[in-house]
Amino acid sequence: MSSEQIEPDGRNGGRSPSTPAERVGGLLRGTLVAFESVLYGVVGLLLAAAAVFVLVGAVEAIVGAYSTHKNAAEISLIVLDRILLALIVGELLYTLRFVVRTHEIVAEPFLFIGLIAVVRRILIVAGRFEQSATGQVPTNLLLELGVLGLLALALAASIFLIRLSAGKGD
Repeated sequence: MSSEQIEPDGRNGGRSPSTPAERVGGLLRGTLVAFESVLYGVVGLLLAAAAVFVLVGAVEAIVGAYSTHKNAAEISLIVLDRILLALIVGELLYTLRFVVRTHEIVAEPFLFIGLIAVVRRILIVAGRFEQSATGQVPTNLLLELGVLGLLALALAASIFLIRLSAGKGD
């Protein structure tokens, strides 16, 4: 073992590594950091492509719904669904950018993504409930709405508690 002081992040105070093990460790760390950066870059590009596809699909769905003379409620449900899906992809991109910038993963952005996803699903279920007939389907939809409502409350409470514990809860 060398007498040099190695810092927690793997650097040894600006001095060049003195042992072969330190040199190999530094090379391995550098390779992993480079791979991580490439991976995050590719994931970011794929998320950007997904956002473009969501927006193009939204326009196609709106045009298709309008051309088949669907009512305004159905068209607005399609618009809300696609907008919220685009927001989810945007939040994932933001979270990825945050992770790349700070090199830490935090729970709050993922809770927001979950909350947006739950609200999106609530809107879809509520739209289906309005369009459905009587019988078993409305009962299942009401049950799903209740569970989604509880999930939304749990996610909102989690966000509140995280902010409160970090001193941002005002």
